[in-house]
Amino acid sequence: MKQQRSCLIDILVIGFLGLFLSVGGFIGGWVSYGNINALLDRQRADNRVIENGEAHGFYDGEFEPEDLKVFWEALGLLREHFYGELPPEEEITYAAIRGVLQTTGDQFTTFVNPEHAKMLEEDIQGEFEGIGATVRMNADNLLEIVAPIPNSPAEAAGLRPGDVVLAVDGQSIRGLTLMEAVALIRGPRGSSVTLTIQRDGGEPFDVTIVRDRIEIPTVEARLIESETHPPVGYVKLNEFNAKATDQLRAAIQDLRDQGAQGFIFDLRNNPGGLLSQAIRVSSQFLPEDSLVLIERGKFGEEEHRAVAGGIWVEGPLVVLVNNGSASASEIVAGALQDHQRAPLVGETTFGKGSVQAPYTLSDGSSLRVTIARWFTPNGRAIHGEGITPDIFVERTPEDESNQRDPQLDRALEELYHQLEQ
Repeated sequence: MKQQRSCLIDILVIGFLGLFLSVGGFIGGWVSYGNINALLDRQRADNRVIENGEAHGFYDGEFEPEDLKVFWEALGLLREHFYGELPPEEEITYAAIRGVLQTTGDQFTTFVNPEHAKMLEEDIQGEFEGIGATVRMNADNLLEIVAPIPNSPAEAAGLRPGDVVLAVDGQSIRGLTLMEAVALIRGPRGSSVTLTIQRDGGEPFDVTIVRDRIEIPTVEARLIESETHPPVGYVKLNEFNAKATDQLRAAIQDLRDQGAQGFIFDLRNNPGGLLSQAIRVSSQFLPEDSLVLIERGKFGEEEHRAVAGGIWVEGPLVVLVNNGSASASEIVAGALQDHQRAPLVGETTFGKGSVQAPYTLSDGSSLRVTIARWFTPNGRAIHGEGITPDIFVERTPEDESNQRDPQLDRALEELYHQLEQ
């Protein structure tokens, strides 16, 4: 039976970390390996790869002890001669693992210590406490606010998209990994955290935020009525979790019952989620067997196609995207664009088109390994490129602070135009 696959992305939600990958998150089934080598052989035979699992003492025979001789020599000399106190053995091990991962040049192949791995697992179970903001590491390797979550402490404190976090409670976070930085910001409900923020290259300033429980609806929907146009539905998908498709279908059906004759599908600031949900969501708007994406990995290529039963396969449709649309969001947007099913309105998406498989190690730590990359039905690379909208419309911080949404306004114009044809 084919396993559920996670789209992991390094856009995380503080207090809502299902990384979807990185740091979208580790959503999906976990596999316990009895004979991992035999399983690998079977996976290689049919050009598939292992997705999620627990690797306890896995050893593939490719690295003989002799290959690590220099490492052990150096470590032995350090233990014997270093004038000072060495870190605990586990920290030395973790540092060695991180050092190897850095040589890959892939920012998404990462190691997470047991504490942070447990934090991710708690988030997957739906227990989220923090400030309520999606974050990522930007091109300068600085922690950047992608967007505060509506009605969250981060929004109430005035954080904006593009704000850079320089320090947490006075501690600089330069040089920390995404997970390490997020771990400093997170905390129990009712506690406070002070972030040092730099905005638009200006002078840094401090913002103190009281953490809270973060509740994010998977789907937000409403009917948009106009005196001059037929009613249309607005549906926003916030994440591709296990309930995404069912809730999306229910929202669309409810709006259809209210008279909606077309839909705006909002994927802005959606960091991704389950690949299986990306395919099912795409299937709501595409005919059965339509190619949704191409996945190319170490052991071959696999095509993913739409399944039957789409709820809005032919009606008028417009999709909203922005730089915070990542991973699974880009899969859906790319598929709908390539099939000319719906125009994309907004800004170029994030560009996270690689697949990470999470493996739980024997001490509870987690290793995320990039195993494949995604391409749109027409073969366009998602990773590092993003999806370019058909109609580019920017939404500035001033627009947001004044509650203006030119992207939605333009999408409505396009949808009304479709209805008139």
